[in-house]
Amino acid sequence: MDQFTFAMLSMFGAPFALIGLVLLAHRLTPKSIWFSTPVQIVATAAVLGAVAVPVAIAQIDSQGDYFDGEAALVSEAFALPAGVKVSRQRDRTLRLGDCWRNAVNWRSEVEFASPQAFDRWYAAQGYREPLVDQIAGYFGVPPENISIADGALDLRDRDPGYQLSDANGSYVRNTRILEFYEPFVCAAIDRDASGNLSLRRCDPLAAKADIGSEGWVIINPSAKERRLEGRIYYAQGPAHCTNPLRRAANKALGLPHPEGGKPNTNVGGNMPIW
Repeated sequence: MDQFTFAMLSMFGAPFALIGLVLLAHRLTPKSIWFSTPVQIVATAAVLGAVAVPVAIAQIDSQGDYFDGEAALVSEAFALPAGVKVSRQRDRTLRLGDCWRNAVNWRSEVEFASPQAFDRWYAAQGYREPLVDQIAGYFGVPPENISIADGALDLRDRDPGYQLSDANGSYVRNTRILEFYEPFVCAAIDRDASGNLSLRRCDPLAAKADIGSEGWVIINPSAKERRLEGRIYYAQGPAHCTNPLRRAANKALGLPHPEGGKPNTNVGGNMPIW
């Protein structure tokens, strides 16, 4: 049973099954029994459960965040100093990463404890090795097996071909250009046919965002404002991001349990947001 099938059964099968059991019990038992307080309490709980159970399954089945929180995720990837403040997701409906979305998706801002702390971090650019280590750990490959193309982890200016314009319909493009007005890192994560990972320089301003097959990481610091805006999107769920309830259901039914795989866009919320 794949992720989408399990989600549909959880969201629709569970409530209909509960309501069906209540109706069946009602038809098979004397009418007088249903006027007793204990039975009415049980029946009411079952009907309410038709709403609550799918929600509970969605929460339990997600297996929790792959990371403990934004600060752990971002500090590990970007080698941030102590005392930084990592803001919450702009989209409150998103979690860092769970088995329903089969992905890790984070985008928000980081505030440093002081301008000096930012300057030291910016000058050191010590995020290269920690970022590669995190990607390797998430996808379950040795760090030395990830090839890094020239410039993939360098702070570089945007393509000079992107210019601000007053032409009709250019507001969104201008806004995105202004987001990347200073040097930034954009590393696309790709996987080849043999399963090897590679990092390459990507282009977040392209008409269709240049995202790798496995996701991307953007480090967009502002030396002028001494802050950092970052995006981490790991598109593929590894073996440790498979949900325990679906695993148990597949085992009981004798079905193979898919360990990870491509993100399921039908379950929602896993693609990068602009």
